[in-house]
Amino acid sequence: MILKMSLDQLRHSIEEKDLAIISLIAERMKIVRDIAREKERQGLPVRVPDQAHVVLERAALESSRLGLDPASVQEIFQLLVRMSEDFQEESREKKVD
Repeated sequence: MILKMSLDQLRHSIEEKDLAIISLIAERMKIVRDIAREKERQGLPVRVPDQAHVVLERAALESSRLGLDPASVQEIFQLLVRMSEDFQEESREKKVD
């Protein structure tokens, strides 16, 4: 038997997923902090267009596989990449100050 969820229950489910997404972004940014340290140690630039391209292509492929609009998912990942690069630049600037 299939139970129908109320609008409030559905919204609560969305809220739970939103909070999980935010938690995953926070975990991702912890890894970005380690990447920033390693890039600096190796003398690499913050922005690596080839790597950003890999991330965006992976997002497009996976979203397509799951039946999502790849262009929309890529927009989300463009924000994540920019957020990561901005964080890395800020952490380098703080060391210079």
